[in-house]
Amino acid sequence: MILRRHTMLAIVLLAIGTLRVPVSLAHPGPLDENGGHYDGMSYHCHMPGCQMPDTFTRTGRRDSLLFDPSTRDRFFNSADWALFEGNTANCRSIKNELLVITSRSPVSYTNPRQCQVRTGEWYDVYTGDTVTVASQVELDHIIPVRYAHNHGGDRWPAQKKFAFANDPANLILTGRNQTRRKNDRGPSGWLPREEYQCAYARQWLELADKYDLQLGAGDRSRIVVLQRDCPEEDRRPGTPVGDS
Repeated sequence: MILRRHTMLAIVLLAIGTLRVPVSLAHPGPLDENGGHYDGMSYHCHMPGCQMPDTFTRTGRRDSLLFDPSTRDRFFNSADWALFEGNTANCRSIKNELLVITSRSPVSYTNPRQCQVRTGEWYDVYTGDTVTVASQVELDHIIPVRYAHNHGGDRWPAQKKFAFANDPANLILTGRNQTRRKNDRGPSGWLPREEYQCAYARQWLELADKYDLQLGAGDRSRIVVLQRDCPEEDRRPGTPVGDS
């Protein structure tokens, strides 16, 4: 079921052009909380008191265990991790395209142009609930983009940030309440329902491996503990098996 969902996501996103990384990404308009912005492999300050991040000056590819990722939070800029909204076949956003293709029943729209979905039937794997009102559904990143930024993704080139934010393996439709509870937390701070935790833990490991993302020590430890008791199909090869 999970594989089929990701296959559908990939088909939709390919169809509307989200997996094609632009040759050059636009200069980010908004500034971050620090008063600057990343521009390729550099950082530009525009406001008084703006500080330079350690993105391009720190040595080594990994942070120490004592490093506090929250110190990079003020350099986070959502414009660097935006969902691609260009070259769509119609007026729908990525979220609305996914709402249409993943609904278990025919959808209704808010206007005759069928740009925005009003109702349908969506299964929330995080909770096991069914949601029927589109405004109560959010497009969530399994590994939050702010989490990725704070854990080493800040030094990624613009193309890699774009690819991570638009990777169908990292996108999931879920209830708005769950995205608020999860926020930017890793598995040590938030987990979905018990029946989905094994798949969720594996998704975190696979995405971290794919993008060479350094997970927080607490999050990696929580994932390892979870995986020990997971069935084979939801365990990454090499994960120790529990006693049960």
